[in-house]
Amino acid sequence: MCGRYVTPAEYEMEYEFFIGRKAPNRWWTETFERRYNVAPQQGNPKNFVPVIREDDDGELELVWLQWWLLPFWSKEARIKFSTFNARVENVKNAASFRDPLKRRRCIIPAVGWYEWQELPTGNLPWYLHAQNGKLLAFAGLWDHWVDKATGEVIESCSIVVGPANKTFTPIHDRMPFALNAEQATRWLDRGMIDAGKALELLKPNADDAIAFHRVDRWVSNARNQGEELIRVVEAGNEGS
Repeated sequence: MCGRYVTPAEYEMEYEFFIGRKAPNRWWTETFERRYNVAPQQGNPKNFVPVIREDDDGELELVWLQWWLLPFWSKEARIKFSTFNARVENVKNAASFRDPLKRRRCIIPAVGWYEWQELPTGNLPWYLHAQNGKLLAFAGLWDHWVDKATGEVIESCSIVVGPANKTFTPIHDRMPFALNAEQATRWLDRGMIDAGKALELLKPNADDAIAFHRVDRWVSNARNQGEELIRVVEAGNEGS
């Protein structure tokens, strides 16, 4: 699954996706840097993540969304079950995801993400990133929730995950779908409301597309931040 990742700096997304400070709906006043240990969380705007989607005019917009999808039909602003990942096998029929799959798809830019390998001696963290060093464009879903009593609005997102490629399977069995430029353009197209056609775009990551290495166990605590979290750590040299 994908439960922790690195969000890009604003300038990186401007360069990669031609969006950011030029976005017509920009509301933030300060540029933002990378965040090296982002965890899914409900109700805390400080932990919202940058997401790219199409606006009503078909233009790309950069928005900040809660990374824990809150379905539009939810009776409350928080839900008890996990929706920060959407399993590709269930996304077409799952109540939380089937409507977003048709009408509210997005991409979630990432520098890389973390996975934990389960071993008898404890879980070992790994960092995954694009082999070519570019940003990743995770296939994502978003939703728009409104409190009918107060008018409060929460927009939120989920990362679509599927089986890991052959290279990474010995370490973990799941990974996000990293879209190439053509896939991302079609995934974002709001005119395509056929769920089956949308799912056809989600291809397993090529075996040589994603590089990975061991990192320090400090990443297991979401309060820890900093570039050192993605540095290569040799076996036996991890923190506690």
